[in-house]
Amino acid sequence: MNENKLAALLSLLADPDKEIQKHIEQELIELPVNIIPQLEDYWLESKSPLFQERLEIIINKIRFNNVKRELINWSKSENPKLIDGAILVNKSYNPNILIDSIRKSIDKIKQDVQLELNDQLTPLEKIKILNNFFFNIYNYQAISPNQLSNWDGDIGTVLSQKHGNYIIISIIYAGIAQELNIPIYGINLPGSILLCYKDDSNKQMNQKNTDSIVFYINPVDKGSVFSRDDLQHIMEVKNIEAKSKYYKSTSNTSMIKRLVKHDISVYKKLNLDSFIPNFKDLFKSL
Repeated sequence: MNENKLAALLSLLADPDKEIQKHIEQELIELPVNIIPQLEDYWLESKSPLFQERLEIIINKIRFNNVKRELINWSKSENPKLIDGAILVNKSYNPNILIDSIRKSIDKIKQDVQLELNDQLTPLEKIKILNNFFFNIYNYQAISPNQLSNWDGDIGTVLSQKHGNYIIISIIYAGIAQELNIPIYGINLPGSILLCYKDDSNKQMNQKNTDSIVFYINPVDKGSVFSRDDLQHIMEVKNIEAKSKYYKSTSNTSMIKRLVKHDISVYKKLNLDSFIPNFKDLFKSL
C-alpha cells in the first residue's frame, strides 16, 4: 500500500461514523505485518488520544493475524515441532517474546542429553538420561493445577522460572525428546496430558494394534514410566471411560490445542477476558 492511500485510510480512523470506522479497521487489519513500523510512526505523531487508541488496536490485530497465519502454516507442515508451536502461542499475546533466548535454553538441554545418548541404549535407558537432565539437573517441574497464573503456559517464562503448568512441561519435555529423535508423544487423557514412547519399527507391536507404544510416561512425576495396565488403572480410579483413543498417541497439533484450551480456562478464571477472543480464534484455527 502506498503512503498516500495509507494516510487517507488513517485520516478516517477517528471518524465518528461507526460504519466508516468498521470498514477502515477491516481494511487496515489485513495489511502485512511489515507495515507496523509506519503505523507506529503515525501513532507517535498524532496528538489525538482517540486516534492513538484505535490505531493501537489495529496494530495489535495485525500482529495477531500474522501469528495466527504462522500457527496455521505450522500445523499444516509435515512435521510440526512442539517447541515452535508453543513459541507461536506465546507470541500471539507477547510480540516481544525472546525467541533466540528460548532456543538457546532448549538447545543447551539437548546438547547435554545428546552427549549421553548412543544407538545401543534401550528406550528405557534413553528416558532415564532425559529424566535426569530435565528433572534433576535442570530441575523443571509442574506446578499445582490450583495455582492459577497467566504466565504458567508461557514457554519463555517457564524456561526461565523452571516450572509451569503440566501441559507446557509435557510439551517442552516431548519437544526436546523429538528433536533428539527420541519418539515421545502426547496422549490426550481427559484432565491431564501423559506421554508415550513409540517404536514404529516394532512390527510385532503394530500387528497387536497397540499404536507401537512401548510404555507411557508421566512428566508431572519426574518422567516416571508405566505400562498399559497401569494406564487402565489410572482411568478406573479417575472414572474415565477406557476409550481406545486414550491409549494412543496424539499429534503435536493436538498438544498445542490443549495448551490454548488451558489458557482459555485460566484466563477466564483470572477474569482476563480481553485475551480470550484471540485464544478462541487460535483454537479454532488449529
